[in-house]
Amino acid sequence: MANEQTSVPLYAASEVLTAANMNISAGTGVPVFATTVTRDAAFGGASEKVLAEGQLCYLSSTNVVQYYDGAAWATVGPAAAATSGLTFITGATFTTATNFSLAANTFSATYKNYRILINVNAVTADVDVTMRLRAAGTDASGSDYQFAFQGLGGNGTADNATSAGTTAWTVGDIDSANPFYACSLDIMQPQASGFTSILGNMAFVEKPAVYSLYRFGGGWYQQTTSFDSLSFISSVASSITGNYRVYGYAES
Repeated sequence: MANEQTSVPLYAASEVLTAANMNISAGTGVPVFATTVTRDAAFGGASEKVLAEGQLCYLSSTNVVQYYDGAAWATVGPAAAATSGLTFITGATFTTATNFSLAANTFSATYKNYRILINVNAVTADVDVTMRLRAAGTDASGSDYQFAFQGLGGNGTADNATSAGTTAWTVGDIDSANPFYACSLDIMQPQASGFTSILGNMAFVEKPAVYSLYRFGGGWYQQTTSFDSLSFISSVASSITGNYRVYGYAES
């Protein structure tokens, strides 16, 4: 970088100053250093300024302005960008599909836990919807899924969906005359060679009673299997249209 310097010089009485000497300060306003290493080496040497409280500098490696408070360097700004707790991984729109599966390796060693958001806005017949974990392109279809979801209907009716061992997690249903479905689930540790669990909630219109229903709860998979994907499946050959998004939870 043109403005970077490696020293902050001091001049003795009667010393001849060259244009290059003067341009160091005239061109930058404050000393500009490539890194903290060149910054620290620029003070206190022969013919260099002694580092003192109030000294300013700019670091081109991180694009920040710093000041010396008499004991240490502190950053004036800009503030570091906030780290998001959720990182977008994948998403897609599905149209007139009986089911959809996330891409292979959606779940990886990069994240332990994930959030999946699913919205459906059209179906061609009333359906129950289920979810299965998936590895290397194949759904896990053994009777190893347990779940318990508690719900409440818009008409005040209590609703529960549970199973101590079935071939999929049941995650709601969709009424073809009122095709509204929204689901938010956290998938916990699908990549680890241990039990995978889900926590979350869903809202939809109950079929065929035609009232809104909200469920919340969770479930787990009873085998210590490592998964890289999952499938969202309709119970009958009804085409579904909607979209999904998958996010990974930051580890720190």
